[in-house]
Amino acid sequence: MATTPGNVWEYSIRELITKRIVTFRHLRNALAVPLELPADNSTNKAAEAASSVGNRGLRRRAYFNALMFDPEDLRGMFNSIRLRKRTRAYFMLGASLGPILAISNPADYIKALGILINEYDTFMAESGSKTKKVSSAEASKQKSKGGEEHGSSVSGNYEQGNFSYLDTHTPPFDLDFLQVFDTFCQITVIMYSKLADSLLSIAMTQSAFDSIAKIDSRFKRVIGTVTKELDELMKNAITKELRLIDPLDLASPENEINTDWETSSIYK
Repeated sequence: MATTPGNVWEYSIRELITKRIVTFRHLRNALAVPLELPADNSTNKAAEAASSVGNRGLRRRAYFNALMFDPEDLRGMFNSIRLRKRTRAYFMLGASLGPILAISNPADYIKALGILINEYDTFMAESGSKTKKVSSAEASKQKSKGGEEHGSSVSGNYEQGNFSYLDTHTPPFDLDFLQVFDTFCQITVIMYSKLADSLLSIAMTQSAFDSIAKIDSRFKRVIGTVTKELDELMKNAITKELRLIDPLDLASPENEINTDWETSSIYK
């Protein structure tokens, strides 16, 4: 049987979709934090079980089967206040995916995803440009308003826009990054799974291939950003463990551990 471009494109897309589903599931498990049990129920057996179970009963897994992150290290790296803008961006993109998942026609589904990604990129670019245009005079005015200048500037970046699929509404309170990312991973896995099912009902042309590749590029960047931070967290944790082996020897500058290894290729 001769190989056609459509077959090659479809195989490439299916392989890509499978990789993204596995990656988002892995990241969700790696970033899960242990359940917090009430004090009266914290028996040894229950506490041991809770340490391996993350939020919403999710089973915690070691990152690349190499390291189980300390919950405090995760909360420190993914500080919800420091990552306030990114947290709201992930919330906004994840919430916008919900209505699109209800589209039954495969071609319309892929088209809607493409429009959403374009709207999201446009909105984020405009938000970034507005932030840079804030004058020093306006910043000093915001500082005088009860020390809420940071929250005011952030909310200003998320003004309501006229979009077809992008939902720019966000809660009027701070969101927890780890909780938002957990839900974001879940809905993204569903999105990719439905995308795989859609391939059965459409003709894989160059245009369809390019559309799906562009949609994927946005989620690939999400994976790249988070994985880079987790790689850094893992390097720091392994360095600490190695220093415990021979702290006197490793303390000398001559024997400083070189952690400048290449980051994971999971998102390439």
